[in-house]
Amino acid sequence: MQPEVEITKRADGNFKATVGTGDGTHHYAREGLVSLAECLQDAASVLGDEFSYATVIYDRLRIGSYPVAVMEHRAFELADELMVKLSNRRAEGRAAPI
Repeated sequence: MQPEVEITKRADGNFKATVGTGDGTHHYAREGLVSLAECLQDAASVLGDEFSYATVIYDRLRIGSYPVAVMEHRAFELADELMVKLSNRRAEGRAAPI
């Protein structure tokens, strides 16, 4: 089963990252992260080499599956990509919550 990284924006500069197994069980959570990129890096460090890919969920919207290595080493670029995808989905009216 592919792990899920769920990221929630609490306020500007305040995010929560949760890592789970995809069945609703959370195995790790950390609050107070300052950016989406920091959440991605934090989650990648938890997933380590055990998993190649993880599904990313942002504010209850399933965005897609991404390589854990990209989450760790290209977090800023991936964060920008996620925001573009989210914006496009919202503009198209397809952003249904999970």
